[in-house]
Amino acid sequence: MKYHVNYKNEIAKKYTIKEILREHWSEFMKAMAAEGKPIRTSIIRNVKRIIDCQDPKKGYALYICEKCSTFKQVYFTCKSRFCNTCGAKYSKDRALSISAKLIDSSHRHVVFTIPEELRKYFAHNRTLLNLLFQAAANTILYCFKMRNKSENYIPGMVCVLHTFGRDLKWNPHIHMILCEEAVGNSGKWLKFSHINYESLRRSWQYSILKLLSESNPDPSFKALVDKLYADHKAGFYVNAPPVKNFSLGVVHYIVRYVGRPVLAQSRIIDYDGEFVSFTYTPHGSTEEETERLTVFDFIKSLIIHIPNYDFKMIRYFGFYNEKHSKFNQYKLRRKRITSSMLSALRNAHKYWHSRIRYYFNYDSLKCNCGGQMSFVELFLPSSKTNPFMSYSWVGS
Repeated sequence: MKYHVNYKNEIAKKYTIKEILREHWSEFMKAMAAEGKPIRTSIIRNVKRIIDCQDPKKGYALYICEKCSTFKQVYFTCKSRFCNTCGAKYSKDRALSISAKLIDSSHRHVVFTIPEELRKYFAHNRTLLNLLFQAAANTILYCFKMRNKSENYIPGMVCVLHTFGRDLKWNPHIHMILCEEAVGNSGKWLKFSHINYESLRRSWQYSILKLLSESNPDPSFKALVDKLYADHKAGFYVNAPPVKNFSLGVVHYIVRYVGRPVLAQSRIIDYDGEFVSFTYTPHGSTEEETERLTVFDFIKSLIIHIPNYDFKMIRYFGFYNEKHSKFNQYKLRRKRITSSMLSALRNAHKYWHSRIRYYFNYDSLKCNCGGQMSFVELFLPSSKTNPFMSYSWVGS
């Protein structure tokens, strides 16, 4: 059990998701099998990797201090983006990759949401999640086209899928990084600093309901669509505030939940082997609330957000899509991050110890005696023992 010091300077237990999964995963799988509820392969593999993360039996790199001969073992990590340890790295790497593609122009952070009545359809049929991306892009393209039909201005869009709310419940929605500049048929670039929210929300409602109706011809679903139009006469909620200082930090905020579990472990305040309690702050509130779930319900609330293999959680549209006809004009525009800045950032992200130095200003290979540690040897498990492990590593 790990510990941390709380604000009252008292020693408190620090609960980890890996610990909870390790103690209950086998029992959980048996219970799901008994109920006739199969667990997706992508979930099984990711959970196994998380449980095995930084396990000494799965291999490690050995370092030695040149001055005092102290040894340090750096255990291999699982590289699962849903691991609390490894996901943070994935998230930062993806944020850097996206930022490197953005042109030097103003951008907006647009959030497309759907009513609660629709959410279950995306949980039961995960292929429908593709429609959220398509509908969000179609909505923006339509709004820009209506400003000048002959030019048909095309902006650049980066879409990121989030599947949960702060309380861990299933709530799929799209976060979009939208460039406020667009390129027309004549090659002219134009800035769009104003967005008509009424038109945007109605267009989003029409786009997603049209696509869902085409994929679900059932009469009962048509009745639901009619009800949603009646209940949401102003359209489905979309938020698109301008961002004054759009930076790598903003991109990382949008991307962060793609690359790590839905819950930060610091929010777990109690775990007694049967129940898990965690805190969250609802949208529009400053007061923390506490949720208490059985261990099995807690595990379900985590793993439902693990996507199928090969499902892309981040997608590019408009001139940010290299397959789009406007991509060639985009390549001529100056990027927000210069090539020299990008090279420096990528070098900082290249190795586990350089990332620690960059983000925490701490040299993880410096011994307590003041000497510098150097690499000695790799200790690798057999492939039969560990069929899913990656053999690159980060510091413990």
